[in-house]
Amino acid sequence: MRKSRNFLSLPVVSLDEGKEIGRVRSLVINPNTGEVAALMVQSGGFFGEQKVIPYPRVVSAGNNALTVQKASSAEKLTSLPQIINLVKENVQLKGARVITEGGTALGVVEEFFVDPATGKITAFEIGGKFGDKLLKGRAVLPAGEVRTIGKDVLVVHNGAGEALTPSERPLAESMRNFKESAHRVFRKAWHLRLNPDTGDQTQPMPAETAPPAGPEQEVKTEDGQEEQKTGTPKDIPPELT
Repeated sequence: MRKSRNFLSLPVVSLDEGKEIGRVRSLVINPNTGEVAALMVQSGGFFGEQKVIPYPRVVSAGNNALTVQKASSAEKLTSLPQIINLVKENVQLKGARVITEGGTALGVVEEFFVDPATGKITAFEIGGKFGDKLLKGRAVLPAGEVRTIGKDVLVVHNGAGEALTPSERPLAESMRNFKESAHRVFRKAWHLRLNPDTGDQTQPMPAETAPPAGPEQEVKTEDGQEEQKTGTPKDIPPELT
């Protein structure tokens, strides 16, 4: 499965001509079938010509490019009346409210997942409050729980909240925030150790967090004679060594 945003900006390449037709600019959604009906493709930069590729003409949607059999797979919108109506409906999905048949709000669609082989929408990532099951964050809702896809609202079956599963994104964000907080704590502890006016210097810094040792330096007595060689951390002032 692939998130919808991962289709955007993919170059479209024709297999017969070995030619880049353009880049994917948007997805055309068919709300009645719950699938991506077509791709809007633009060539020649931001102000270039826009064409449409019906999704059944897609040979493969890879990580770095999308392929079609020939360049003529992309046509002008006026040549595809069945796609024109969908473009006029302009169903975006992202930002749509998710409401159960019983009138309970589950959240707002933030992303949706597509089967790259068929264009079928398989799941929705929604954000908001999810009652007792998930207190707050993002969750994935299977497309089978959706009764109606509208322009502003996704109507889902009663009990769809039980089918929600936690999204991976909050966990990843939590881990990153934890690492950043731990790094700040260690930096602050190291700063206090180096500053004689702000804290106790009797506890040594753990070996795994201390700065790397600097080159060996000669320590001389007041009369200028060499006394010994010692390795000291680069950043520790001489008066603390």
